[in-house]
This record gives sequence, structure tokens and C-alpha cells, in this order.
Amino acid sequence: METTNVDQALCNCHILVIPYPGRGHINPLMNLCKLIATTSTPNHLLQVSFIVTEEWFSSLKSEQKPDNIKFLTIPNVIPSEKDRSKDLLGFVEAVYTKMEAPIDSILDGISKPFS
Repeated sequence: METTNVDQALCNCHILVIPYPGRGHINPLMNLCKLIATTSTPNHLLQVSFIVTEEWFSSLKSEQKPDNIKFLTIPNVIPSEKDRSKDLLGFVEAVYTKMEAPIDSILDGISKPFS
């Protein structure tokens, strides 16, 4: 039986990241994604897609990141980062009810890793 050395085989991997939309969650998860993305080698092509709201994207888009990390955005369907402390329960409810449809739409559009 012939075996293939995993290190020599071409492996295309796509990681889809959906952080909880809060400062204490997005920034550390982005840092983890940067570490993971730098493990890509010529034989192991790795693409990381990071889903954030448009508000978060405006804060993150100028941040330095590896080329194999792409941002995907959903509309601002949850309370703004600036106002959410006024109604924390409403924010949590919005995360669990209003983010589902836009994220499902992105998931429906992803069939294979980006090139």
C-alpha cells in the first residue's frame, strides 16, 4: 500500500472565524488568527476569513495583517460599540437574534477557499 507524506501533499485550508462582537473578543481572536495565518507554507495554503460588523471593520481595516486573512462584513444589525453599555441585555439579545441571517448569507456564499 502506497502512502503519501502529509508534509508533501498540497493542503488547502479555509478557516472561518466569527468572533463575539465585543472588544475583549475581537482583538484577541484577531491576534490568534494572525499567528495561525503565518503558519501557511507553499504546500499548506491557509486562508482565514474573519467576519465582523461594518462598524468593527472600519476599526480593523487599517490594522496590519497577513495577506491570507480576509475580512467579511455583515451590516450593523447590533447596537453600536459606543452605545451598548446603556442596554447590555438588548445587545446580547441582538447578537443572538439579528446576526444569524447576515452570517448565514455569508456562509451560503462560501464554497471553497479564496484564491
